[in-house]
Amino acid sequence: MKLHHKGYVLVSLADIDNCWDDMLIQSALQEYDLSGRYWINHFSIILNELASAGLIIRDDYRFDEQSNRLSFNYSMSEFGRMRMRDTGLI
Repeated sequence: MKLHHKGYVLVSLADIDNCWDDMLIQSALQEYDLSGRYWINHFSIILNELASAGLIIRDDYRFDEQSNRLSFNYSMSEFGRMRMRDTGLI
């Protein structure tokens, strides 16, 4: 059984120091065999929710001219790691 989408994003990010959102989203799309704008937006919203909750941190940003949008670099917060331990994700 696969992890829920938020859990997958958290575990993926916890395994690396930091990562740009487009790489996290592409990894999730491949893992769950999904495609299309709906799912890209879905995972973008997940990243926003996790950042708003303080589980992950936006470390940097850049303007992606290809997609004509801001792209963010994320890392895990200590609070996020603590919550992952509490819930058994790590």
